[in-house]
Amino acid sequence: MSVANLYQQIVLDHHRTPRHHGVLAQATHNADGHNPLCGDHMHIELCIADDVLRDIAFNGEACAITTATASMMSERVIGLRREQIETLLASFDASLRATPDANAAVDLGELEALSELRRYPARLKCALLPWATLLAAWDIRISITTETAESPLP
Repeated sequence: MSVANLYQQIVLDHHRTPRHHGVLAQATHNADGHNPLCGDHMHIELCIADDVLRDIAFNGEACAITTATASMMSERVIGLRREQIETLLASFDASLRATPDANAAVDLGELEALSELRRYPARLKCALLPWATLLAAWDIRISITTETAESPLP
């Protein structure tokens, strides 16, 4: 199976049946994210205890790439500390941009399929919005946009 076909299958699966979609009853942190370029709006809720992400949920109106990324990211980050999430994000970002990364050994899991987006640079912000929103929630920031210098992304 080609990388393009794998990408399409994984994105469609996570878009149609997103994991961790909804709300958390015991959320400790939350933030709203917005990508004005394509109109995506995302709300992420976190349950953080002892500096570890214990649970995550997201909802909102977003394109297939943003929804699929949020779903895959949600599955991958539960149980991680902030530093581990930042390392994972750096590796994910490097895979999107096809740049060498010292964290290349980090297992991206299904997120690796999104490296196909390097062929579509205009869609990178769609894939990065869930990450920016997660980090904004962790930092107890109310909202984040992909269009400002305030973005916590690399």
